[in-house]
Amino acid sequence: MEIPKIKLITNPETNEAKSAIGYKWNEIAGTRHFLGGKPEEVGDDDYPTCENCQKEMTFYAQIDSIGENYDLADCMVIHNYVCFSCLTVKAQLMQLLS
Repeated sequence: MEIPKIKLITNPETNEAKSAIGYKWNEIAGTRHFLGGKPEEVGDDDYPTCENCQKEMTFYAQIDSIGENYDLADCMVIHNYVCFSCLTVKAQLMQLLS
């Protein structure tokens, strides 16, 4: 199953939150958030298998690093997967090449 891709756009609500997002040296990092679609730089054959029921999991969301103060090991993203059969979830850190 593939969920349609839905781009997420950050909308910080406070000055503190506004100062937390983004990078001074990179305009792309911190903007690669989305729901559904296909995870960046992961092939269909690389999707995880559910540890409970052994079915292939569905990609659910990609969450980017927030900004320099909350960086995930050099601008990594979190890929989130769900098994719709048993509602198991799995998250993986991924270093994107682009």
